[in-house]
Amino acid sequence: MTKALRYLKPFWLSVIAVIALVFAQVQCELALPDYMSGIVTNGIQYGGITDSIPSALTADDFTHMKEFMEEADITAFEHAYRRREPGTAAAYPLNQSEPIYELSESSGALEQIVSLPFAVVSFVKTPQFLASSGLTSPDQLYANSSKEDLMAMRNSFLSSSGITEDTLPAMVKVFIKAEYAALGINTERMQNRYILQEGMIMLLITLLGSLCAAGSSYLSSRTATGACRNMRADVFKKVESFSSEEFSRFSTASLITRTTNDIQQVQVVITMLLRIVLFAPLMGLTSLVKVMRYRSMAGILGWVILFIIAILIIAYNITMPKFRIIQKLVDRLNLVTREQLSGMLVIRAFNNQKAEEQRFDEVNSDITKVNIFVNRALVCIMPMMTFLMSSVSILIIWFGARQIDLGSMEIGEMMAFLQYSIHVLMSFMIVAMIFILIPRSSVSARRVFEVLETEPSILDPEHPEEIPAGNQTIRFNDVSFRYPKAEEYVLRHISFEARPGETIAVIGSTGSGKSTLVNLIPRFFDVSEGSITFGGTDIRSLRQKDLRERIGYVPQKSVLFSGTVESNLRYADEDASEETMQRALDISQSSEFVNKMPHGIEEPISQGGTNVSGGQKQRLSIARALTRNAQIYIFDDSFSALDFATDAKLRRELGKLIEATKATVLIVAQRISSITGADKIIVLENGEIAGMGTHRQLLETCKVYQEIAYSQLSREELA
Repeated sequence: MTKALRYLKPFWLSVIAVIALVFAQVQCELALPDYMSGIVTNGIQYGGITDSIPSALTADDFTHMKEFMEEADITAFEHAYRRREPGTAAAYPLNQSEPIYELSESSGALEQIVSLPFAVVSFVKTPQFLASSGLTSPDQLYANSSKEDLMAMRNSFLSSSGITEDTLPAMVKVFIKAEYAALGINTERMQNRYILQEGMIMLLITLLGSLCAAGSSYLSSRTATGACRNMRADVFKKVESFSSEEFSRFSTASLITRTTNDIQQVQVVITMLLRIVLFAPLMGLTSLVKVMRYRSMAGILGWVILFIIAILIIAYNITMPKFRIIQKLVDRLNLVTREQLSGMLVIRAFNNQKAEEQRFDEVNSDITKVNIFVNRALVCIMPMMTFLMSSVSILIIWFGARQIDLGSMEIGEMMAFLQYSIHVLMSFMIVAMIFILIPRSSVSARRVFEVLETEPSILDPEHPEEIPAGNQTIRFNDVSFRYPKAEEYVLRHISFEARPGETIAVIGSTGSGKSTLVNLIPRFFDVSEGSITFGGTDIRSLRQKDLRERIGYVPQKSVLFSGTVESNLRYADEDASEETMQRALDISQSSEFVNKMPHGIEEPISQGGTNVSGGQKQRLSIARALTRNAQIYIFDDSFSALDFATDAKLRRELGKLIEATKATVLIVAQRISSITGADKIIVLENGEIAGMGTHRQLLETCKVYQEIAYSQLSREELA
């Protein structure tokens, strides 16, 4: 999978943009629980009060609070609260122009100075305290107590009232709300303003997070699609360079699967890597840091995370081997389907539908069983994760309620902790999904790069020679050839030459090596021993492109591409003129049926040429080769589907072309009648030359040729 990520290099700007957007999205997601906690705690519970020190004091409280302060603190206190307008409700407002929390190094933080005295003064005014102390008014306490008594009361206040330093700020906020009511401040408006303000901020953060999510999704999908487009192009380019040796290693069905299904799997995971795999760790780790602020409850997640990791490891070990099997079964399914579709007429002709159905069902059942097993194994993960999330939520609420009851945690803090915990677990669930997909994509990526890293056996030389100008003599110099990993040679000690303007025919029994011999010329294979030269230059020292541009090739099995008659002819030469294409159609005897088509040369050709007959397909293949105006023509048993009259006309017109262009023609044939006029006939038997000469010479000297000739024609016809 690491190798596949190299395809992201051209898209590095998009990758950086995705990372930035994902990071921004995570920050937006993580900001919301804190704002929600603030709304619940400060907005609802404390009526919009956020600070632990009052922003204004009544004249009585200002005076009484100094009774519970040290002399140094009183100076800082009086400096912070100054009476500006006598007679106003806010008798002593906080001086906003001064730093609030650190007025001076000697006096300490203002919150430490104000909080406890304000709490004591406010507590003294409560009916509960007055009733328990037997007082009717707080003034009685101040009138009957000395400074020392009041300071002692302050120092013992926390222990005697059951309030701790952790719960003191919450109690102060409650008293501040009552203080503001006494000052005539509209606390309801303050609460509504705070909730509305925080809510609007949450909406803006949510909008920003949504925009970041949409942007990262768009860029990650576009980047992954572009990377896999390049990967597909590289695979196709690599496959185009394969020789028959490589095609024997990778079946056609397997190459199709690797180019489509496997790369699609890689694309899905690259998209998830850019989006979710970046999102999950950022979200999980940052949420974990947030969770650690609440150490008393953070331990709940520890055991759950360990349990999740154990589940993922078990799932990985179970599913990874099965994913390899699935991809191989997909190859097999494609192979069987392709064979059955291409051989449908044969299947019907032999009434073998039931057998083929059974064959397909076996493959289909195998892949179904493995997929069901894998899906069942993976389906178990989601309910387990959901159960864990629900269990964690219940535990957090249970422990959180106890902490709230003890006063060490606010309701909003518990809700924020709950959300952060869910973020952590959701991140692990996303990682679980990635663990499910990465094994399969790793198998797919390995199969794709198996193709990309395969070096073709036939390569251009590092320092190629220039191909000789014009048509030149082709010479086989003691050529022997055997297929890769084969023990026996297909061709042995083949030596002959083909001069410009000559027609060389190759004939022999089935399996004698005729097609192999002519396929060595365009370097579909390289010789095992000996050499083939073009104008004295070994063809292995030439660029394949330069060599093949000189050749017009008609394969043994005619192949037409979907498009039109014209597009198939232009496959040989994109710049071919209409006169060139018409001449090729005339020589190949294709004009007679092309002109009768409704659209003529623009007549559509279906995939594989299934809408024309075998003979018409063969003649169009010959016309395509002739469109190139090549110097070498290779006809690999290309006249087998032609009737004798058409064959004779075609050979006559082809002879005129050779005479005019001095092209070299090599014909592989089964019929003697197709090659009687050849300048040289090579007779092959078991990969060796059994005879070579003209038709007349071979009839007199070559026993193998005589047997072939007399099996097809009578002595009178041959005479």
